[in-house]
Amino acid sequence: VGVLSAEQVDFSDVKNLGDLSRSGKINTEKARKEGRNGEAIICINPGGEETWPRLVSAHGQPNCPFVVMNNSYSTSYDLGNKKGFEEAYYLKRISKGFVFRAFPGPWEAYLEKPDGSVELLESYKTKPKLREVAELVRETSFKRYAIGNDRWMSG
Repeated sequence: VGVLSAEQVDFSDVKNLGDLSRSGKINTEKARKEGRNGEAIICINPGGEETWPRLVSAHGQPNCPFVVMNNSYSTSYDLGNKKGFEEAYYLKRISKGFVFRAFPGPWEAYLEKPDGSVELLESYKTKPKLREVAELVRETSFKRYAIGNDRWMSG
């Protein structure tokens, strides 16, 4: 397993976490040269999804996992990405709740209640549209709690 990042990371800390074949900054000559056959790659905060195919080309291996973690922003106004990468773990805050997915499970819409607990409202076999999920969660919240479901309000 190789760990690569666009961030300033103390890679000595990363190496202490387990058996890694390499670690370093993405798109560097050193990172490209150190690649090994059969190596899975974990790429931490690689940048916008428009760069992901180039990262796979530069650092990936045929038939080996290439995992993107903690991307700091999305270039789409929807759920996930538009480049065809599978979302293995996904959590997005939406108005009055969350959208969650843990591969290979379904996409799930959660309502955040006034007491801070959450309730599963809907499961989806395929990735839903953000608009669809946000509308369900927001309307359910309003029907049950009117304007009293605000995580910033006391009580």
